[in-house]
Amino acid sequence: MDANTVPAVRGAALILDRQRISTSWLYGVLAIALLPLVMIGLRLLSLNASVPEIFLLSGMGDWLNQHLHLRWVGYADRDVVLYILLLPLAALLTALTRLTLGIRVLGFRAILLSIGFQEIGVLPCLLLILLIAGTVVCVRPSMRRAGMPLYARVALVLCIVAFTMLGGLMLGAWMDSVTLWSMAFFPVVILAMLAESVANTVARDGVSMALWRTTSTIALAGLLALLGQLNALRELVINCPEVLLLPMALIVFVSEFLDLRLLEGYAPLTSASRTASTPPAGLRIAIVRNRFSEPSPRRVGPEVAKRYRRASMQRLIDELREREHELHVLESDCSLPEKLRSLASDSFAPGQPGLCVLNCSGGIQGASSLAQVPTICELLGVPHTGVSSAAAARWHDRVEQLSRLRIAGLNVPYALSYEDACLRLDSSSVLVRPRHGADRSAVTVSDRRQLDKQRQRILRRGEEVLLEQRPEGQLITAVVMHPECSARAEVLPLLRRSTGRHAFGPAQISDSTQWEAIELAAQRAARALGCSDIARVDLFWSRSRGAVVSRVCAVEPLAHRSAAGVAARCAGRSLADIAEGLCRSALGRASHELNVKPGPEQRSAPIVKPTERTSTCSTFISSATV
Repeated sequence: MDANTVPAVRGAALILDRQRISTSWLYGVLAIALLPLVMIGLRLLSLNASVPEIFLLSGMGDWLNQHLHLRWVGYADRDVVLYILLLPLAALLTALTRLTLGIRVLGFRAILLSIGFQEIGVLPCLLLILLIAGTVVCVRPSMRRAGMPLYARVALVLCIVAFTMLGGLMLGAWMDSVTLWSMAFFPVVILAMLAESVANTVARDGVSMALWRTTSTIALAGLLALLGQLNALRELVINCPEVLLLPMALIVFVSEFLDLRLLEGYAPLTSASRTASTPPAGLRIAIVRNRFSEPSPRRVGPEVAKRYRRASMQRLIDELREREHELHVLESDCSLPEKLRSLASDSFAPGQPGLCVLNCSGGIQGASSLAQVPTICELLGVPHTGVSSAAAARWHDRVEQLSRLRIAGLNVPYALSYEDACLRLDSSSVLVRPRHGADRSAVTVSDRRQLDKQRQRILRRGEEVLLEQRPEGQLITAVVMHPECSARAEVLPLLRRSTGRHAFGPAQISDSTQWEAIELAAQRAARALGCSDIARVDLFWSRSRGAVVSRVCAVEPLAHRSAAGVAARCAGRSLADIAEGLCRSALGRASHELNVKPGPEQRSAPIVKPTERTSTCSTFISSATV
């Protein structure tokens, strides 16, 4: 099959394989589409004197011509009203461009841009877009590196737009140029939104794709502005405003029957850089995260820990793109398998670099959510960072995790029954957490009222409750790199919890013996749970018990303010350095698994005896169950 026919075939398959709107709704939309045509027909019949009066349906056409119109709007205000009247038609053309043709434009900004074309002309608009978009593209990376939040960046972009337009106004007055002077009358918010979209596309997809999408948006805006100047169309919507119902109905039919995306993969400005003879210079990395994941159609089991959704990895994304890696950012939701399968199929072509998944996601939902992304990667044969699916499924159970840590000879928090927890509240605090979801942080309670409240909150979600005595001492966080390999295992600088804007800071530990003991405990904990590439270990240090392992997280988002980000900066390394090392380790591990068959020594028995492990786990579970 010819490669150019693939999008059309895929679009036809979409039409045949699914129907997103029920038949009854489609009939309702069809009635809405026919209604304005019937009303216009009645209007025309009333104007024809030769048609018998019985066919005018008791003068309905005359009533429509006399009352349902906007001819009473004054000519001074008519342009503003026409913008509103032509908005559904512009929305229909934008939907056709994106869904049927598959041309990627900058959202619905073409509609706003067409208004600017009609207000001040095409040439002043293009000059203004070139000036402001170029300025924002140059300034925006500096704003991101400075750590400015979104609202501050948008506010600064608005200031840049205002100063640029003011400069055009003053220059136009000095040079007696109508083109420059008219720039001050372009809608400011439209320019700010357009400039931010162009800068986003440059950062995400490169300059070539940004040029293609911007050019497509300007071309669509020019077409919309041209249609807005047609006198016949303007007279039609003024005299027959009911015609606005027709584009609304057609948009529904386009989404249902014409979602073909015929030119989805066509981008002439980027074709030269996508040839097979010039593969990307860096790695092919797919970052999987929970930042903007869509909710599942049906809730099953506990939700993913909030720390994965709150983690912003934009700084890591910017750093990796600056190093010329081919980067794909995927959300961990129901669309992940299909998107990852599409990317993985490209990596199997000869001469193309292999794809590696940088797993920074906690999964989708359920008791074993951490195992979902590794399972999808292993199903598709894509190397991934982090824990394997089998280890994640075992590890997600808090009882199983603490059992393995205790078998490895590490100190863990004491499990309590409800009666014991109530007795201990007088002298110490108690940790309340769900059993499934070991990567979720516990809630510290200090009285029985708080204890009952947190227990009921977990029980209402259908989860099992675990109560633990809060260990004494200072809480320390250790980020362990490559814990599965003793020769390469590394512990980044230790961190402590801090208050305020930043959650972590460098740990103040002057005793080298204590520092080494915490590092050793962190390495042993990560290795005992089968963590790969990177792990975060939370420990309590006290002189009486030493290091007590409180929590181990086998998936750590590489966010700027996360434990991995802060520890990397303390070690003088960037997030991109950490990510590159993790991806190269995963690719090397996958290559080794393909080329080396396991020998007898790799198929040996577990470290502990089965009888010993079984008895220890059963003892711990019996004491931990509430």
